[in-house]
Amino acid sequence: LSSITSEYPECVSELLAKVIPLSLGAAISPTVLAVGLLILSAPKRAVIRGTTYTAGVMSILAVLTAVGLKLTHHATSVPAARQPITRAIDATFGLVLLLLALSTVLRAMSTDKESAAATQSPAEPDKHSSLWAAFVLGMAMMMTNFSTILLYLPAMREISASRVDLSDKATAVCVAFLITSMAATLPLALRLIAPSKSAKWFASLHTLVTRYQRQIAVTIEVIFGAYLLLKAV
Repeated sequence: LSSITSEYPECVSELLAKVIPLSLGAAISPTVLAVGLLILSAPKRAVIRGTTYTAGVMSILAVLTAVGLKLTHHATSVPAARQPITRAIDATFGLVLLLLALSTVLRAMSTDKESAAATQSPAEPDKHSSLWAAFVLGMAMMMTNFSTILLYLPAMREISASRVDLSDKATAVCVAFLITSMAATLPLALRLIAPSKSAKWFASLHTLVTRYQRQIAVTIEVIFGAYLLLKAV
Protein backbone atom coordinates (compact mmCIF):
# COMPACT_ATOMS: atom_id res chain seq x y z
CA LEU A 1 0.00 0.00 0.00
CA SER A 2 2.83 2.42 0.84
CA SER A 3 4.36 1.86 -2.58
CA ILE A 4 1.05 2.73 -4.21
CA THR A 5 0.32 5.85 -2.15
CA SER A 6 3.85 7.12 -2.66
CA GLU A 7 3.07 7.58 -6.34
CA TYR A 8 0.54 10.29 -5.56
CA PRO A 9 1.93 13.81 -5.32
CA GLU A 10 2.19 15.44 -1.94
CA CYS A 11 -0.19 18.36 -1.40
CA VAL A 12 1.12 21.75 -0.36
CA SER A 13 -0.65 21.62 3.01
CA GLU A 14 1.29 18.45 3.89
CA LEU A 15 4.51 20.15 2.87
CA LEU A 16 3.77 23.25 4.95
CA ALA A 17 2.93 21.03 7.93
CA LYS A 18 6.53 19.80 7.79
CA VAL A 19 8.17 23.11 6.93
CA ILE A 20 6.40 25.51 9.31
CA PRO A 21 7.46 23.83 12.61
CA LEU A 22 11.09 23.80 11.50
CA SER A 23 10.83 27.43 10.38
CA LEU A 24 9.28 28.49 13.68
CA GLY A 25 12.14 26.83 15.53
CA ALA A 26 14.64 28.52 13.24
CA ALA A 27 12.94 31.88 13.85
CA ILE A 28 13.64 31.74 17.59
CA SER A 29 17.03 33.42 17.59
CA PRO A 30 17.84 35.29 20.80
CA THR A 31 21.14 36.66 19.49
CA VAL A 32 19.72 38.07 16.26
CA LEU A 33 16.77 39.50 18.18
CA ALA A 34 18.85 41.02 20.99
CA VAL A 35 21.26 42.81 18.65
CA GLY A 36 18.40 44.06 16.48
CA LEU A 37 16.53 45.39 19.50
CA LEU A 38 19.59 47.28 20.71
CA ILE A 39 20.13 48.87 17.29
CA LEU A 40 16.45 49.84 16.99
CA SER A 41 16.38 51.37 20.49
CA ALA A 42 19.37 53.64 19.76
CA PRO A 43 18.64 57.39 19.65
CA LYS A 44 20.40 58.03 16.33
CA ARG A 45 19.50 56.58 12.90
CA ALA A 46 17.79 53.62 14.50
CA VAL A 47 15.45 52.83 11.60
CA ILE A 48 17.99 53.05 8.78
CA ARG A 49 20.59 51.06 10.73
CA GLY A 50 17.93 48.55 11.73
CA THR A 51 16.97 48.21 8.07
CA THR A 52 20.53 47.54 6.97
CA TYR A 53 21.02 45.10 9.86
CA THR A 54 17.89 43.23 8.75
CA ALA A 55 19.16 43.25 5.16
CA GLY A 56 22.38 41.63 6.35
CA VAL A 57 20.45 38.91 8.17
CA MET A 58 18.22 38.24 5.16
CA SER A 59 21.13 38.13 2.72
CA ILE A 60 22.67 35.21 4.60
CA LEU A 61 19.25 33.57 4.87
CA ALA A 62 18.89 33.87 1.09
CA VAL A 63 22.24 32.13 0.64
CA LEU A 64 21.16 29.37 3.03
CA THR A 65 17.96 28.98 1.01
CA ALA A 66 19.86 28.50 -2.23
CA VAL A 67 22.40 26.16 -0.65
CA GLY A 68 19.74 24.11 1.12
CA LEU A 69 17.68 23.64 -2.03
CA LYS A 70 20.68 22.93 -4.25
CA LEU A 71 22.42 20.41 -1.99
CA THR A 72 19.23 18.40 -1.49
CA HIS A 73 17.99 18.55 -5.08
CA HIS A 74 18.94 14.90 -5.61
CA ALA A 75 16.36 13.89 -2.99
CA THR A 76 13.35 14.97 -5.07
CA SER A 77 13.13 11.82 -7.16
CA VAL A 78 11.63 9.61 -4.41
CA PRO A 79 9.72 10.26 -1.17
CA ALA A 80 12.02 11.74 1.46
CA ALA A 81 10.72 9.51 4.25
CA ARG A 82 11.91 6.37 2.44
CA GLN A 83 15.42 7.55 1.71
CA PRO A 84 18.22 6.46 4.06
CA ILE A 85 20.22 9.53 3.04
CA THR A 86 17.48 11.96 4.13
CA ARG A 87 17.00 10.13 7.42
CA ALA A 88 20.74 10.33 7.96
CA ILE A 89 20.65 14.09 7.32
CA ASP A 90 17.85 14.57 9.85
CA ALA A 91 19.69 12.41 12.39
CA THR A 92 22.91 14.35 11.87
CA PHE A 93 21.25 17.74 12.28
CA GLY A 94 19.35 16.49 15.34
CA LEU A 95 22.52 15.16 16.95
CA VAL A 96 24.42 18.38 16.24
CA LEU A 97 21.60 20.41 17.82
CA LEU A 98 21.73 18.29 20.97
CA LEU A 99 25.52 18.60 21.10
CA LEU A 100 25.14 22.35 20.62
CA ALA A 101 22.73 22.46 23.57
CA LEU A 102 25.20 20.50 25.71
CA SER A 103 28.01 22.82 24.66
CA THR A 104 25.90 25.86 25.58
CA VAL A 105 25.18 24.45 29.04
CA LEU A 106 28.82 23.55 29.70
CA ARG A 107 30.01 26.94 28.46
CA ALA A 108 27.50 28.70 30.70
CA MET A 109 28.76 26.76 33.71
CA SER A 110 32.45 27.45 33.09
CA THR A 111 32.69 30.85 31.39
CA ASP A 112 29.61 32.79 32.42
CA LYS A 113 31.31 36.18 32.62
CA GLU A 114 33.17 35.79 29.35
CA SER A 115 29.99 34.75 27.55
CA ALA A 116 28.13 37.77 28.89
CA ALA A 117 30.86 40.10 27.70
CA ALA A 118 30.96 38.44 24.28
CA THR A 119 27.20 38.74 23.95
CA GLN A 120 27.22 42.45 24.66
CA SER A 121 30.33 43.48 22.75
CA PRO A 122 29.06 43.02 19.15
CA ALA A 123 25.96 45.02 19.88
CA GLU A 124 27.54 48.25 21.10
CA PRO A 125 25.83 51.02 19.10
CA ASP A 126 28.92 53.23 18.98
CA LYS A 127 31.01 50.49 17.40
CA HIS A 128 28.43 49.78 14.69
CA SER A 129 27.04 53.24 13.92
CA SER A 130 27.74 53.10 10.17
CA LEU A 131 25.30 51.46 7.78
CA TRP A 132 27.94 49.11 6.39
CA ALA A 133 28.86 47.99 9.92
CA ALA A 134 25.20 47.30 10.69
CA PHE A 135 24.86 45.25 7.48
CA VAL A 136 27.99 43.20 8.25
CA LEU A 137 26.81 42.73 11.83
CA GLY A 138 23.52 41.30 10.54
CA MET A 139 25.41 38.90 8.29
CA ALA A 140 27.69 37.85 11.16
CA MET A 141 24.80 37.25 13.54
CA MET A 142 23.08 34.94 11.05
CA MET A 143 26.26 33.12 9.97
CA THR A 144 27.05 32.23 13.59
CA ASN A 145 23.44 31.38 14.43
CA PHE A 146 23.95 27.62 14.26
CA SER A 147 20.60 26.55 15.72
CA THR A 148 18.75 28.52 13.05
CA ILE A 149 20.95 27.10 10.29
CA LEU A 150 20.52 23.54 11.56
CA LEU A 151 16.72 23.90 11.47
CA TYR A 152 16.39 25.96 8.29
CA LEU A 153 18.41 23.57 6.11
CA PRO A 154 16.15 20.59 6.95
CA ALA A 155 13.16 22.78 6.04
CA MET A 156 14.75 23.42 2.64
CA ARG A 157 15.39 19.69 2.32
CA GLU A 158 11.71 18.99 2.92
CA ILE A 159 10.79 21.42 0.15
CA SER A 160 13.35 20.10 -2.29
CA ALA A 161 12.35 16.48 -1.64
CA SER A 162 8.60 17.11 -1.88
CA ARG A 163 6.51 16.02 -4.86
CA VAL A 164 4.48 19.22 -5.22
CA ASP A 165 4.73 21.42 -8.29
CA LEU A 166 7.19 24.28 -8.65
CA SER A 167 4.74 27.04 -7.68
CA ASP A 168 3.85 25.25 -4.44
CA LYS A 169 7.54 24.77 -3.67
CA ALA A 170 8.08 28.49 -4.23
CA THR A 171 5.22 29.23 -1.84
CA ALA A 172 6.73 26.96 0.80
CA VAL A 173 10.14 28.61 0.39
CA CYS A 174 8.59 32.07 0.84
CA VAL A 175 6.69 30.95 3.94
CA ALA A 176 9.83 29.41 5.47
CA PHE A 177 11.92 32.46 4.62
CA LEU A 178 9.42 34.94 6.07
CA ILE A 179 8.92 32.95 9.26
CA THR A 180 12.63 32.36 9.86
CA SER A 181 13.49 36.03 9.36
CA MET A 182 10.93 37.24 11.93
CA ALA A 183 13.54 37.81 14.63
CA ALA A 184 14.91 40.61 12.46
CA THR A 185 11.85 41.78 10.51
CA LEU A 186 9.19 41.99 13.23
CA PRO A 187 11.07 44.45 15.49
CA LEU A 188 11.81 46.62 12.46
CA ALA A 189 8.15 46.59 11.39
CA LEU A 190 7.05 47.51 14.91
CA ARG A 191 9.62 50.32 15.03
CA LEU A 192 8.16 51.73 11.81
CA ILE A 193 4.55 51.41 12.98
CA ALA A 194 5.03 52.78 16.52
CA PRO A 195 8.38 54.58 16.61
CA SER A 196 8.13 56.35 19.96
CA LYS A 197 6.64 53.52 22.01
CA SER A 198 8.68 50.74 20.44
CA ALA A 199 12.00 52.41 21.30
CA LYS A 200 11.13 52.15 25.01
CA TRP A 201 9.81 48.61 24.67
CA PHE A 202 12.90 47.43 22.83
CA ALA A 203 15.30 48.60 25.53
CA SER A 204 13.45 46.56 28.17
CA LEU A 205 12.93 43.59 25.85
CA HIS A 206 16.62 43.57 24.93
CA THR A 207 17.56 43.22 28.60
CA LEU A 208 15.10 40.37 29.04
CA VAL A 209 16.19 38.48 25.92
CA THR A 210 19.88 38.91 26.76
CA ARG A 211 19.33 37.63 30.30
CA TYR A 212 17.57 34.45 29.19
CA GLN A 213 19.10 33.85 25.77
CA ARG A 214 21.01 30.74 26.90
CA GLN A 215 17.88 29.15 28.35
CA ILE A 216 15.91 29.96 25.20
CA ALA A 217 18.64 28.59 22.94
CA VAL A 218 19.06 25.35 24.91
CA THR A 219 15.30 24.75 24.97
CA ILE A 220 14.97 25.16 21.20
CA GLU A 221 18.05 23.04 20.51
CA VAL A 222 16.86 20.18 22.72
CA ILE A 223 13.26 20.18 21.47
CA PHE A 224 14.09 20.30 17.77
CA GLY A 225 17.17 18.11 18.11
CA ALA A 226 14.98 15.39 19.60
CA TYR A 227 12.33 16.07 16.94
CA LEU A 228 14.80 15.54 14.10
CA LEU A 229 16.21 12.40 15.69
CA LEU A 230 12.73 10.93 16.12
CA LYS A 231 11.88 11.93 12.57
CA ALA A 232 14.92 10.02 11.34
CA VAL A 233 13.92 6.78 13.06
